[in-house]
Amino acid sequence: MENAKEFDLAAFAGGAVSERIQDAIQKVYENIADPNTELDKARKLTIELIFKPSKTDREMVDVQVVAKTTLQPRKAINSTMVIAKDNNGAVIAQEWDKNVMRGQQEIHADETRGVIDLQSRAK
Repeated sequence: MENAKEFDLAAFAGGAVSERIQDAIQKVYENIADPNTELDKARKLTIELIFKPSKTDREMVDVQVVAKTTLQPRKAINSTMVIAKDNNGAVIAQEWDKNVMRGQQEIHADETRGVIDLQSRAK
């Protein structure tokens, strides 16, 4: 191999490697732009080239290229559940939705002493 060329990653495998890298970079960009991820956390793109020589011929080498991304996960979604027992004593739960339970008053434990005048609170 007297006239060996330099390894050209952009042209390797008919340009498929370059496409994979571009796709991975696009995923990184989209993850950064996603408002549901942490803004200031780093993202990572790793390009791995694995060279596996033939068992019988040192002149033949299989090359595998893998583009791996490490992205930021989407932020957790929080909600609140109300847990109670029904008339038969079975435990039931439902998501708390203030819009569904409109008109109900939340009463804290320290307010339960004596009579609570809710009409005076509404003013």
